[in-house]
Amino acid sequence: MIFYFSGVGNSYYVARCLAEELHENLYFIPKEITGSMSYKIKKGERLGFVFPCYGWGVPTFVEHFISKLNIEGQIDYLYFVTTCGDDTGMTSEIFCKDVERKGWECKAGWAVIMPESYVCLPGFDVDNNDKESDKLIAARDRINKIIDDILDQRNVFDTIPGPFKWIKSNIVRPFFNKYLINPRHFKTNKSCIGCGKCVNACPYSNISLDNDSLPKWGDNCVQCLRCYHICPQKAIEWGVFTAKKGQYTKMIVKDLLSQHLS
Repeated sequence: MIFYFSGVGNSYYVARCLAEELHENLYFIPKEITGSMSYKIKKGERLGFVFPCYGWGVPTFVEHFISKLNIEGQIDYLYFVTTCGDDTGMTSEIFCKDVERKGWECKAGWAVIMPESYVCLPGFDVDNNDKESDKLIAARDRINKIIDDILDQRNVFDTIPGPFKWIKSNIVRPFFNKYLINPRHFKTNKSCIGCGKCVNACPYSNISLDNDSLPKWGDNCVQCLRCYHICPQKAIEWGVFTAKKGQYTKMIVKDLLSQHLS
């Protein structure tokens, strides 16, 4: 079984590739969080987690999900795959500690570089078309390698820590989680037509339309930025930081959203 979260589709793409080749069932974390969160693992079945790297670490809502998750049966092989635009800091160490608190042992972990989608700080923007395409081509080869490792049940941690990983994960990450994972700065500009696509796309049902048919964000935002990237009018902004930024639409396709991510 594979539990995953994906905002713009990158992590879903990885999770879907793994599930198809490994013949595993996929579970979308926002949908599972409202259920019993109790699952039976079959003998020899692998337990996987796929998620985007948030602030050089595991997203806090994924950590919360893991803390509430109940797995019945013996876990023989537990692994994770995180997607990132650049590097992952101490994501591997953080994830291993998260599952250790459950009495589980993480046997392997990998990172897959995917196109950039984070745009809420200076210096962060989507990739140009050429770089985006190059990353997606390389990602397919990377995923194939990961699949081979999982099939062989290799104990390997092949992430991309990058430079200054301790500072990024232990100093920048807490600041990121405390001050940047919130809906306070979301707003719409005059281009908004009240189409409601952001409402339907939000994985945590955190957006509604007010009396003027304008989006209104609640308190359950995980900063996945799906609303920003899916907006057909580029009407959604996060403070002043996204005004001149691009949108990532490569992995956000209609059938993907309607069948798997909505």
